[in-house]
Amino acid sequence: MSRRLFRFPQTPLCTGVILSGSLALSLLGGAAEAQTSSVPAPPTGLQAPLPTPSLPLPRASRPFTLSPKPSAEMLAHPFTMQDVVAVALATNRNLAAANANLLKSQGRTQEANAAFNPTLGSTLSYIRLNTGQTVAIGGANITFVNEEQKTIGVQMSLPVDISGMLRTAADQSRFVEIASRLDVNRALNQAVSDVKSAFYEALRAKALTAVATENFVNAQTRLDDAQKRLKAGVVALYDVLRAQTDVSNAQHQVIQSQGVVNSSIASLCSAMGIDINTPLKLSNEGALDTPPNAPNPFGNLTPQAIAAYDPLNLGAEYDKVLQEALETRPEVWQAEANLRATRKGILLARRSELPSFALSWNMSYTPDAAGFAPQLVSWQAVAQVTLPLFDGGAGRARREQAKADVAGAEVSKRAAMDMVTLEMRQAYLALVLARDSALVTKQTVTLALEGYRLARVRYNEGVSAQAGISPLLELSDAQAALTLAESNQVNALYDYNNARARLDRAIGRYSYTAKGGGYASPPALKTGAEKK
Repeated sequence: MSRRLFRFPQTPLCTGVILSGSLALSLLGGAAEAQTSSVPAPPTGLQAPLPTPSLPLPRASRPFTLSPKPSAEMLAHPFTMQDVVAVALATNRNLAAANANLLKSQGRTQEANAAFNPTLGSTLSYIRLNTGQTVAIGGANITFVNEEQKTIGVQMSLPVDISGMLRTAADQSRFVEIASRLDVNRALNQAVSDVKSAFYEALRAKALTAVATENFVNAQTRLDDAQKRLKAGVVALYDVLRAQTDVSNAQHQVIQSQGVVNSSIASLCSAMGIDINTPLKLSNEGALDTPPNAPNPFGNLTPQAIAAYDPLNLGAEYDKVLQEALETRPEVWQAEANLRATRKGILLARRSELPSFALSWNMSYTPDAAGFAPQLVSWQAVAQVTLPLFDGGAGRARREQAKADVAGAEVSKRAAMDMVTLEMRQAYLALVLARDSALVTKQTVTLALEGYRLARVRYNEGVSAQAGISPLLELSDAQAALTLAESNQVNALYDYNNARARLDRAIGRYSYTAKGGGYASPPALKTGAEKK
């Protein structure tokens, strides 16, 4: 199956809208990468394949009326990233709504195809008059109008599509159905991305809670040391008060971080489409990748390199994943399907002005007919040709409306391609920045740990004691620097992994699966006469 039904521009559009990101990229090694290739491109491969849904997929016509709660057996074990995605594939609300819309489009396609079939109907009528009409003829009373009138009718018709109008309408409805099916793929891609992002935010909150707890333990240790030294008369009361302040602030950070954990897990449950109050336990197994080792992004930054750097050129790796996105994202294929449907609308408007032909057969049976016949059976067969001679300009107006629909669909397709290009550029830049930030924060934590160790040694040995200055200040500042460095490292690590997942979404790698109502791969977009 060919995926190159239409060509895409190789040069990204709107490349100047992320000026700050491009500038940051150059300051974090983009210049060195462009000029010397010393900093490799970030990993752009698939972060993790889509898992199989862990719950039976509900029928599109019978979605969950309430967000379900995982079984006790499932809740007994911590959920990995693949676990939460596997559940969301069956329970996500937006995915269920897209499948319901697809079911509606399928019904419209069936309705359009049914126009080719013969129709058979029957009518039963009963009429009662206030009085009948009876005439005496030759000594006999003959009723010409019955007081009660019963009639049974049968009608059958068969359309003959001599103009191709029915066939065109059916093709148009198929393209609309294709667009609806692709919307399921779009919803799937977005749902997986949303769940992964919420999962990473929950893990981030837990990791920051661990950092806050470590800071609290260290602050409590400093308080214990200060109280012992105060009793020994080595330090002033100020050291104890400062240590107590640090402990109180650390407690506040722990309480706040625990609240963020609870809120982020609730957000994850909502993104999955399960009961918000589900007590999920999470595991980071298989969810976290560390950035690959790379040369120092600041190593080759020279004035000449910065001056020669082109911020609009992100390299061959970006061009490759951008082309993959334009050939994969459901939004682009959905726009193409809608465009083809509107083009069928022009053909439909033209054929509505052609002659039409239909066959029909009607039969009427009156069991108690009036007059001289006790029963009456009549039928008629009709072959009807309709020749439109003058419609007052209605056909021309329909053609103009159809052309306007095509123009709007062309713009929508262009907008979809530009949107994918912009999202891809932003996602790629975010991944580069997250990769470089993670490398820098790793080094910062190493330095902060050593600084805290030295400050503690100096405090215990009395080296940091100065007249009029509390020796605890140096240790407290070192602890604050370490906590900040560790928090930045946690944020950088989760930013990096989240950026990888968002790049996969921007490419459209979560869009296609054999399970569910969407396509397993981008469609060929051929139907009707286009198959020939």
